Amino acid sequence: MDMNSLELLIPLTYIPGVALLIMSTSQRFTAINNTIHEFSEEECRIKTERVKQELRRAHLFRNSLLGLYLSVAFFSLGSLVAFLANSWGLETSKTVLEIATVVGVACIVFSVSKLAVESILSLDIIKRHAKRHEENTKK
Repeated sequence: MDMNSLELLIPLTYIPGVALLIMSTSQRFTAINNTIHEFSEEECRIKTERVKQELRRAHLFRNSLLGLYLSVAFFSLGSLVAFLANSWGLETSKTVLEIATVVGVACIVFSVSKLAVESILSLDIIKRHAKRHEENTKK
């Protein structure tokens, strides 16, 4: 069964959306790294809980970025392999394309779940800062 050339490009249509996620996630990851680097040794001793939270956020961002990079790889490789298999007249090109697309989407779901956990952690950090600020203002 010969596939339409446009069908082979379907996984590639996901890449612009994934690229936006990569850009925003990498910017937030960079901000976390900058925050951690700004802590002096004294602050690290005093604010060990804050440092642990920031490191946890950094790990979540790294894992999310890894999943997003893998999704781009699977979308690209799926289209490439399906295109080559289709060009050579092999029947498995649609199956390869479908598997690569499903794996790529699964990587996106993994990444988005990590970003959701990070946003919950970020809100917790903000709430703690607000509570400390409120307590310091009352004194």
